[in-house]
Amino acid sequence: MSTTQKRMLPQWVLRLLGYSSLAAALVSVAIFLYKRFPPSSRPPRRALGSGERQAPTTWSARLLRGSKKKMTLSLKNTVLWNPSSDVDTPNHAFQEKAVAMLTRLTQLYDIYTIIHINSEEERDQIFDLLTKAGLMDVLDNRKILQCSTEEGKIHMIRHIEPHVHIEGGWELDDGEDIVRKLRPFVAKLVWVITRRRRSSFNQARLKESDQGILGPNVELTEKLLDTSFAREVGYHTEEK
Repeated sequence: MSTTQKRMLPQWVLRLLGYSSLAAALVSVAIFLYKRFPPSSRPPRRALGSGERQAPTTWSARLLRGSKKKMTLSLKNTVLWNPSSDVDTPNHAFQEKAVAMLTRLTQLYDIYTIIHINSEEERDQIFDLLTKAGLMDVLDNRKILQCSTEEGKIHMIRHIEPHVHIEGGWELDDGEDIVRKLRPFVAKLVWVITRRRRSSFNQARLKESDQGILGPNVELTEKLLDTSFAREVGYHTEEK
């Protein structure tokens, strides 16, 4: 259209043509965005009614959350077990499903493993087990710690300041002193002990010397698979 023809048209016609062009452009953009980013087909979340509860978050959904909390895990009698009480003849093996559970725990927690070492032979045997099970590829090697005394273990745990500590003792002790000394400083303690030892904490026959061990932050169990943390990583829905 020439300049002369434009001058002959009324102003309202020119404005109408301009608005039409703008509207057509906006429609084209809307169609492009709709095709490029289609709306979700999931129905909107229904508000909870009176007496209803929000479904618990699955362990896999927790992977999307923020930074991981620290967990210290003493491997003996929790992940590992030694049928021999003789510290000079180590014969370690993994507890049932311990490798799978530890792998899941590393996805939810910042894991520091602690190994009470009695000899170089035992150290080599345990690290060989971890390597063959693929755990050296799962665990942070800088956080696989070693100690030779209970005092050394307590010092490391206090320095790390974990949110959770899992204790099982070692060949010559069930870890009672460690749990007793850590209880005031760690938010959650899991103590893996024998059935006989656990029965001694029955309130009806609780010894006075044992009263300083129990507390709302101490969980007693015979197996790591029976703990609240096993349920947290999905073992409450699986056959044990």
